[in-house]
Amino acid sequence: MIRPILFLITIIALPAWAEPHFIAERQEGLKLVQSGKHAEAAAFFVKLADTAAKPEQKADALSHAALATARNKQLEAALLLADKIPLKPDADFTKALIYLETRKWAELLTAAERLDADSWPDALIYPTLMARARANSALGEMAAAEADAREAMKHTISLNNQAAAWHQIAQNAQRSGKDQTKALEAYAEMIRLNPSGGSLQRALSERSRLLSALGKHDVALADLAELDKNTRNDPHWICTALMGYGDVYRDMGDKARARQSFEQAAKVPGAPAVLLDEVKKKLAELKP
Repeated sequence: MIRPILFLITIIALPAWAEPHFIAERQEGLKLVQSGKHAEAAAFFVKLADTAAKPEQKADALSHAALATARNKQLEAALLLADKIPLKPDADFTKALIYLETRKWAELLTAAERLDADSWPDALIYPTLMARARANSALGEMAAAEADAREAMKHTISLNNQAAAWHQIAQNAQRSGKDQTKALEAYAEMIRLNPSGGSLQRALSERSRLLSALGKHDVALADLAELDKNTRNDPHWICTALMGYGDVYRDMGDKARARQSFEQAAKVPGAPAVLLDEVKKKLAELKP
């Protein structure tokens, strides 16, 4: 099935129930979601569910309606819509995503307890386990979060999904503040997978920052050189790489080269405003 999943999931082929007319209407609803018109999207998908010819179509439409309602800050209404989903795994899965959307971590863990690996399809098991990993991480249960992420990898063949799980493990390891070997190993796994969608670039960028903090500046610079090769002319990653160089040079005590890198980052055409704001702060910190 096609699912409204908040993780990187590759859809290889459309399911049998995804008839062309349903897919076309569904795409119209997704345009409303992407434009942030959550109330309109919810109403659209409720109507689509009412006209759905198959239980799978109804489940899909109601799941989108519930999530759009949750994004519109209407938790109880979203849960009521989830209760109307005719397929139980889909209903339980949607509730977990609603709690993920609204950052209700304890409630998410309770909802995810209904996960049944014997009867649920992998397309639902992976994101539910990843949602549970996110909740455990937010609650400081790092061992449980890591276990969920590792288990999630067993239920997906997508390299991007596997990379997302390793990224969760890397972040949790860094948050624990203990031995960073586990974080470095997780980043190495992400890079080995060579995922798409920015995951490779993210791994190189974050690992270089960690390596620099650990005093391994030469290896950090090597990661940034690899990131340079993989920016794909994306202003976000070009700016990120230049900022990374600036961070490493600053950690090395070379303020002149750090300032030069930050100044170059500040001039990247089309770089996201949030990155440019961060560059300005870094430059300000370097002033004599």
